[in-house]
Amino acid sequence: MSLNIKNPEAERLAAEIGALTGESKTAAVISALRERHERLLAKLRQAEDAAMADDILALAARIRSRVGGVELSSDFLYDPETGLPS
Repeated sequence: MSLNIKNPEAERLAAEIGALTGESKTAAVISALRERHERLLAKLRQAEDAAMADDILALAARIRSRVGGVELSSDFLYDPETGLPS
């Protein structure tokens, strides 16, 4: 498959990056596209993680409201004498 970009700025930037890095214009464009792709995926993952955290906090609030004033404790998981898990 072929990609033919006829844009003077794209040509100039690819040539300048290629000159700075010693890469061909094609390699410079591929590298730039990879870097942008990685940044966009990281931003998407960050947004998904934030949404998941919000969902978890909302679920915790729902659970807390159903439990009411009951004091929750994990003490039953540990041996009172040794402090180790039961």
